[in-house]
Order: sequence, then structure tokens, then C-alpha cells
Amino acid sequence: MNRSMNFVLLLILAVSQLSSAFTQPGLVAKTTSRASPTELAIFGGGNKKDDIDLSSIETRDLTREEMLDINKQNEEIMNMELQMMTIFSLVLSLPILYLCWVAFYSD
Repeated sequence: MNRSMNFVLLLILAVSQLSSAFTQPGLVAKTTSRASPTELAIFGGGNKKDDIDLSSIETRDLTREEMLDINKQNEEIMNMELQMMTIFSLVLSLPILYLCWVAFYSD
């Protein structure tokens, strides 16, 4: 009887310890913490001392020639990547092809 009670108690302790596996130990919520100036700036709180000047950023539409040039470069890059992936897959399949060759043409 005493052994079974000890086993049950040990089992309950083990399960209770495993139930907090995905929580951070010692995590205590701070209710009186003050936000730092960085947090206030990120989330839009606090006083805004200076506005960001975005006038140096200029945007414009690409011309037809620029778009065609970019498309040509992208097509060349994609073709090169496709060739390299094909070569890589052939290199990886060489051992399997060799084993098939040996299996079919060995005596």
C-alpha cells in the first residue's frame, strides 16, 4: 500500500513538472513598469520631437526600355538557375543510375 502511494505521488509530481514545459520559469508580470523611450517611439506614444523628412526619396515609373532590360536580366538569371538545378539533380542521380546499370547488366 505504501509503495503504491509513493508511486502515485511520484507520478503526480512528474506530471505537474512536465505541464509547464513550454512556459518560462519565473516569469512575473510587471504591472507598475514604465515604458522606455524606445518603446514609446516604436508604438507611437510619447512626444514627437522631430518629424522625419522624406523629401529626399524620389520615386518614378520605369521606362519601357528599363523594364525590358530588367526582364531580360531576370530571364537570363532564371535560365542559368534552371540549368544549374538540372546539372545538380543529374549529379545526384548518378549513383542510382550506376546501381541500376549494375543490377541489370551484371552476370
